[in-house]
Amino acid sequence: MLTQKPASRAIRRPSTLVIAAFVAGVLPFALHTWAALHGSFAQDDFVVTHQAAAAGPFDLGYLFQDYHGHLMPGGFFLAALLTWWAPLNFPLLVLPLLLMRAGATVLFWCLLVRCFGRRWAILVPFTVFTASTLLLVPTLWWSYGIQLVPVVLAAAGALHAHVRFLTDGGRWWLGAFAWTLFGLAFYEKAAVIPVLLAGVTVLLGRSFREHARYWAAQAVLLAGFVAVFFLVTSSQVGQGAQPMSAGTVADLTGRMLGDTLLPGLAGGPWSGPGPGATWAPSPFVVVLVLLAVALGVVLAGARIGGRRAWGAWALLATLFTVDVALLALTRLREVGPAAGDDPRYVADLALSAALCGAFAFLPPGSPAGKRERPVALILSVLLLISSAVGFARLSPALRFDHSRQYIAHVRAAVGEDPDLVFYDTFVPSEVVHEWFGADSRASRVVGLLPGTHFDQPTSRMHVLDDTGTPHRVTGVDPVSRGVPGPVPGCGNAIGETLVRIPLDTPVLGRYLLKLDYYTSDGGEGLVERTPVWFQAGLHTLYLPVDGLFDHIGVQLSSPGAPVCVAKAEVGKPVTQ
Repeated sequence: MLTQKPASRAIRRPSTLVIAAFVAGVLPFALHTWAALHGSFAQDDFVVTHQAAAAGPFDLGYLFQDYHGHLMPGGFFLAALLTWWAPLNFPLLVLPLLLMRAGATVLFWCLLVRCFGRRWAILVPFTVFTASTLLLVPTLWWSYGIQLVPVVLAAAGALHAHVRFLTDGGRWWLGAFAWTLFGLAFYEKAAVIPVLLAGVTVLLGRSFREHARYWAAQAVLLAGFVAVFFLVTSSQVGQGAQPMSAGTVADLTGRMLGDTLLPGLAGGPWSGPGPGATWAPSPFVVVLVLLAVALGVVLAGARIGGRRAWGAWALLATLFTVDVALLALTRLREVGPAAGDDPRYVADLALSAALCGAFAFLPPGSPAGKRERPVALILSVLLLISSAVGFARLSPALRFDHSRQYIAHVRAAVGEDPDLVFYDTFVPSEVVHEWFGADSRASRVVGLLPGTHFDQPTSRMHVLDDTGTPHRVTGVDPVSRGVPGPVPGCGNAIGETLVRIPLDTPVLGRYLLKLDYYTSDGGEGLVERTPVWFQAGLHTLYLPVDGLFDHIGVQLSSPGAPVCVAKAEVGKPVTQ
């Protein structure tokens, strides 16, 4: 009896459309990944990681703090967890963002397929989303990426679950709520996700009455978050000298539209970066061309999609208006209309614009057209090329080479000499701006590096320069000197009894104390209540001091040979 072999299962090969979508998703992601892994910390990144190390991942006061008007417990939790795992490890810190970005890309493709079917036309909005420099560039800055990227992932996930719920029912509504909560944990702009869900419901031609309890729960969720947000935060409305008028708001709106949103959706701008995180304004001719193209897209969509298209454009206009209003209220008085050149304030619209454009041109469930493939391929290739050029010009400004160099120099110096002690100074504004106050000190910027020591008593004090290179302190530029001691050939003889060495001038502020001393035997002591070790022989001791004082208190901690303090000086460090 012959045994019949089972037929081999056919291997289903991916379609040409799926391969094209894979390329459209992977190429921009690869560029972004390379730049992110070669980037560095900057500005708020150091503030957040320092707070994370001090608080830990389960400190509710840290997680739910009012951070410049933002409520982001999810971001703080992730920062604390990864800082505990490996302090100041930037590739590790950006890895979750890259995974979330990849997840958002897959979910957005699934959303487009679910709404419009597997057709070539959806490749265009998909490429608009994946290749938009609005998402590729600003998120290189970790502090902003940890806000926006989770919200983009949450929006894509919530929309996909929502559409599945509308079509299939079941428990997909749980996914919509879970994704929304996930986004709200990272950035308050996730509050627009329910608005997106409602807009997509209308564009799909579904009635709100079909799922009344679902929408009531969405309203309760949104109201609850708004209540918590305003209860916890108190600095939402910006204060400053810049006026807020119809003219400044119009200027702000024009910049947000012509300098950031439209160029960013097209893969630009191609004019390069501006100051800080901003983009340089595009030439006026380029702005006019972009506005004309945008108007043509709106009218073409309206002609093809009719009422559905106008609804999609109205949804996008509403979301843009929300962004303008938020920026005007929170930053216009502080920064002025130039805040509109910062892509961070409209980056959340990349997904919304791509989705609204798809709804404007593509009726859900309609058959594919005959000329979709060549048109979709041409437009997608142009978008990818434009994005590659724009990203190459914009991304170097947010890789923060100065910060990376600063950290690398300190790490190398400590690795070479683990006994180094640094006098704490302020870092360059390119690393952390001085408006952060004490958070811009070197101890809070690189103090988490293993083996770093700041402001400890030592005979070999060092100061970090603007590049993070240590320089040995050879003395101080004195603002006050100790009065010579009464013991001939010794100065001030120090024993177990506290000796107060008077200063010739009272001192107020933060300075470096330099003590020249001699002792025949080493021993422990106290200088201004700070434990120190006096080495046998003739030595110099450096110790940072801060406050208002007119004398220096010195004593030994236990019986031993006396210490002769020949000279005491207080001043700013002088390096070799």
